[in-house]
Amino acid sequence: MTNFIFSLNVVAPLFVLMIAGYSCRQIRFITDEFLGQLNRFVFRFCLPLMLFQDIRISYSGDFSNTNLIGASLIGISAVILISFLTVPLFVKQKGQRGSMIQGIYRSNFLIYGLPLATGMYGDDARASISMLMGIMIPFYNVAAVIILSIFSETGNTRISVKNILKSIVTNPLILGCFFGLMGGIGHWTLPSFLETPFAQLAGTATPLALFVMGGEFKFRSLKNNLNKVLIASVARLIIVPVIALYIFVQSGFRGVDLAVLISIFATPTAMASYIMAKNMGNDGMLSAQIVVLTTACSCVTIFFIIYFLRTWGCL
Repeated sequence: MTNFIFSLNVVAPLFVLMIAGYSCRQIRFITDEFLGQLNRFVFRFCLPLMLFQDIRISYSGDFSNTNLIGASLIGISAVILISFLTVPLFVKQKGQRGSMIQGIYRSNFLIYGLPLATGMYGDDARASISMLMGIMIPFYNVAAVIILSIFSETGNTRISVKNILKSIVTNPLILGCFFGLMGGIGHWTLPSFLETPFAQLAGTATPLALFVMGGEFKFRSLKNNLNKVLIASVARLIIVPVIALYIFVQSGFRGVDLAVLISIFATPTAMASYIMAKNMGNDGMLSAQIVVLTTACSCVTIFFIIYFLRTWGCL
């Protein structure tokens, strides 16, 4: 019973925030236009500011946990490679291939993973996640640029160092990570008249992002491409985390490190995958549908993952 309550307390707050957004939209308390504006505000301002604050305060330039870094990078690279080789075997439309591959490998590490891991281990997990954010978020984006360029249907997007570098230097999340890392390594301190409002605004990022995700749920859109959405969702929420976490547990990962790996490998598809797919000549609607279904189902799958790992003494 204790493990059940622990798992419920980790997942339920995230689910409640999404339900709040969905309910407000259903009763027309908020509009699609409002959600679109709030989405832009959160992803272009609040989340980069949260990254800057969290990494600057929690991180001091320690990359000594090479096991965790290596497991994260090798694991995601393996997911990308396997998806790249298998998805084209049953998906014929070029633009849908890129959307599905991105939907399978690109987890919502920032919005969903951060509160998930800190909900289990607090500041101990926050320090490890802050370190990994500076690595994983650029890695996710660079991989997405390459994959979406390969499967672009527009023919206008070329794979080049210039395009990749441009996507990095103009990405608000990567910029937030970069300046956070610089601030942590350089021990930057802000004057008190900036520290308080920065902390307050950064604190709104996660709840607002989850609220927006709930508000933008449109279950009726799942009718199209249902088979592909189901395949990508099962891969993202069940196949990838079960195989990856089994390997990690067998390799000796426990406690905080395992919680951080859960936040990378078991969380739903990132909303940024829809934005990038739409703007790079891939199937944006398919990406949106994958985001919707994985986010809706992740509360259940993550609950059971945490519950069983907790029961087996791994967390």
